[in-house]
Amino acid sequence: MNILHTVSQSPKSRLLESCLNIVSDGDAILFIEDGVYYCKREDLLEQVTNTVKCFGLKEDLIARGLQIKGESTVENASYRKFVELCVNYDKVISWF
Repeated sequence: MNILHTVSQSPKSRLLESCLNIVSDGDAILFIEDGVYYCKREDLLEQVTNTVKCFGLKEDLIARGLQIKGESTVENASYRKFVELCVNYDKVISWF
């Protein structure tokens, strides 16, 4: 069973670290709301395996003055992509 994990709070919350305890190969992590600050924390993202895709909600990144550029391990995701991810994964777990 593939799971989409949504992380909605800043790195200060340590939600990603909790999420990583149960994330499995084939899962994905979508950073939303203040969770998009994780997109700039490569030191924390290094803990995510290559078999887990990471996304940052584009609108939340823009609202916080952040951008994903170049060699990032995180992909931009529009609201449309957010919906596609929710539909394409077997389950969605919200970390808040």
